[in-house]
Amino acid sequence: MALASPITRDLAIDGGGLTAVGIGGVVAAAALVKGGPGLAIIPFVIVALVFGLAQVVVSGGWLRNAVADAGPAPAGLVLEPDSTTLRRAGLPTLLALVLIVIALFVWVQFAALLAGLAFAAGMMDLRSRAWISRLQDDRGVVILRETTWLPFATSRRSLWTRERSSD
Repeated sequence: MALASPITRDLAIDGGGLTAVGIGGVVAAAALVKGGPGLAIIPFVIVALVFGLAQVVVSGGWLRNAVADAGPAPAGLVLEPDSTTLRRAGLPTLLALVLIVIALFVWVQFAALLAGLAFAAGMMDLRSRAWISRLQDDRGVVILRETTWLPFATSRRSLWTRERSSD
């Protein structure tokens, strides 16, 4: 029996969390860095732009192809409970938060770099969520993503479509 979750829910949780952690991380780094907040803000912006552009080129392509190739959901597919989705999809945010907090005590500028990575990844997820939501509305379907205990193997998860219910 396969478990699935609406991909837009996963992307909203992950994207919103990572974006918030990224913003919080750069604010904390800017407040703590010696020599002025620019020593944290500039690395954050550079990393966010470079990683964000790389994400658009690489991740955006595989996700667009996977969504376009998504077939009908198999019979017996079970939707994952919302609470499980929240815990699973929130794990990357928790990891980013822990790494940024540790870096704030070890090397503040590195915390700003990590915050830039988290922010860019989060914004990419939110961008992907927006276009998938529009696509779902246009087609009258819900796009489901296979769930696993490993939240980082996103490119290896199956995607399916299911007709949107009239509820």
